[in-house]
Amino acid sequence: MVRRRLIPACVMGAALTALAACGMERDMAERAEMPDTADITRAMHDPAMRDSMLDTMPGGEMARGDSAAAMKLLEMKR
Repeated sequence: MVRRRLIPACVMGAALTALAACGMERDMAERAEMPDTADITRAMHDPAMRDSMLDTMPGGEMARGDSAAAMKLLEMKR
């Protein structure tokens, strides 16, 4: 019995929130910062570059020699 009353109330609440947000206007940022991931992508394929990149990352020195852990760290950075 409680579920039958609760579900329509939740649906109505979500619909009202969507309608209220639909008409809102927000100021856009003048520019967006996009990180350059080209170096990280290159490091994934070049072992020497990968080692130097891992030296600069927390936990990177422990991932050296373990290719799966190194790739995981580089993916997180990308």
